[in-house]
Amino acid sequence: MPPEINSGIICVAFGIYTLAIVGVGLYSARFARHSDEDYFLAGRSLGSWVAALSASASSESGWVTLGLVGMAFGTGISAYWIIPGCLLGFVFNWFVIAGRMNDRARALGAVTLPDFFAFNFREHTPLLRALSVLVILVSMLLYVAAQFAAAGQAFAATFGGYFESIMASVFSLSYDGVDYHVGVLIGGVIVLLYTVTGGFRAVCWTDFLQALLMVGTLVVFPLYLLATQHGYGFIVEQFEAAEASGAASGLLGFIPPFNTQAQTAALIGFLLGHTALGINFGYPGQPHVLVRFMALRHRKTAIAAGAIAVVWGALVYWGAVTIGLLARALTLSGVEWGHLLTESENAKQLGLVISAMHMLPEVLSGLVLAAVLAAICSTADSQLVVAASAAANDLYARLFEKAGKRSHLVVNRLAVLGLGVLAVLLVFNRDINVYQFVLTYGWAILGASFGPQVILILLWKRASYAGCLAGMFTGFVTAIAWHHLYDEAATGVHVYNLVLAFVLALVVNVVVSLLWPTPAEQRGFPVVDSGRLAGRQES
Repeated sequence: MPPEINSGIICVAFGIYTLAIVGVGLYSARFARHSDEDYFLAGRSLGSWVAALSASASSESGWVTLGLVGMAFGTGISAYWIIPGCLLGFVFNWFVIAGRMNDRARALGAVTLPDFFAFNFREHTPLLRALSVLVILVSMLLYVAAQFAAAGQAFAATFGGYFESIMASVFSLSYDGVDYHVGVLIGGVIVLLYTVTGGFRAVCWTDFLQALLMVGTLVVFPLYLLATQHGYGFIVEQFEAAEASGAASGLLGFIPPFNTQAQTAALIGFLLGHTALGINFGYPGQPHVLVRFMALRHRKTAIAAGAIAVVWGALVYWGAVTIGLLARALTLSGVEWGHLLTESENAKQLGLVISAMHMLPEVLSGLVLAAVLAAICSTADSQLVVAASAAANDLYARLFEKAGKRSHLVVNRLAVLGLGVLAVLLVFNRDINVYQFVLTYGWAILGASFGPQVILILLWKRASYAGCLAGMFTGFVTAIAWHHLYDEAATGVHVYNLVLAFVLALVVNVVVSLLWPTPAEQRGFPVVDSGRLAGRQES
């Protein structure tokens, strides 16, 4: 840590943010009612602003503030493709899926996504519910773990030995990696403090505030850098000089060349990969976003929320990519701290944190670190609630239906705590590429397993129970297997596992639904047991 950077001031600024977020989360618990529906859906009371910003923040995690910045740092101008790629997913989710999802979930009395699938087909043998729970627990655990790893990397970059020196002087302990591990633990503790207590309501309130901090940081900071570094001309100048000298290549290309067959295949892989349009295939299948649709006050709320979410997303993606480009240009220009971003493959992910540390006052640097953690927490808390709902509501409550509501609340909180602790333990290994880890595992597995099934249930009347079960299994297995079996280096063509798994799951669902339609007794709109629903909604 260079001597001119005061880590203590950064800690104070970051600490104020932390106390504010935890305080809001704990305060929201006062409004919670003692029911599963309130703990997991906030009583279906979300308005447009809270729904839009909390859903957006929960879907755009540490992969935006760290991973996307790093991707732009490495690939150059073409990283702007991520903006239309992601916004297409936003538009489809809010204007096609959200209202229909709210109507159907409310009519079914579904509290969770496995509820939604099982109740929609009046499932007797819980095969679809069990598979849904398996997908959620596997994917969410990896997804949440990646968020805590991102917190550790951000802390290590920001404090660079600060906590290690404290440990050495106070406890006479000295070992490499203290800053990373402290970051992982702090991220985990912050999230668990308010999530365990307040559930989904606390998650939505805190995510709303964190979304505001994210968009403020990812708009104001790149505008400041552009103003002080003479705009985009500085980026182009540095990239042109690097390409002319052979120090880098491809930084200025908005799309790859495609004048040969091989290059055409590369272009298709680029467009449908996780660096461009392929990423939007995951949006309809993210449970932590879908539960916001289920929790809307009414379906009309989705229209206003969608407009808010699209504007927020455009600003955040533009800011993250622009910061990555500016960090690369500054590094190429020879700034003295540029080597910190080129020390390893994962170091480039820290462009936002490191550039803020060296170009802003310490108080503002602390707020930038808070924005990074805001992105991390806003995803981790939502996913913990969804994963806990799968464990507590879809396993425990279904197996022990006679358990009292107080027992359910205890199990809900214990599930959140247990999953959070396990996620922290998974990432004590420091060598995790957050961008790749999130998009290849969590995002892709969830998107392929749930997305096609949700779309067909809501938009196609012939979607059947057998088709949904087969499609979900196909998406889950393909997303995992393709990543491990496909040799991209041998073919030279990038095939994102999400796109392939999504398309296969969709086709399998349609074919199986046509071959094995839902039996007559399971057709039509299911009727909710009014007694059970009243029990869930009771204060």
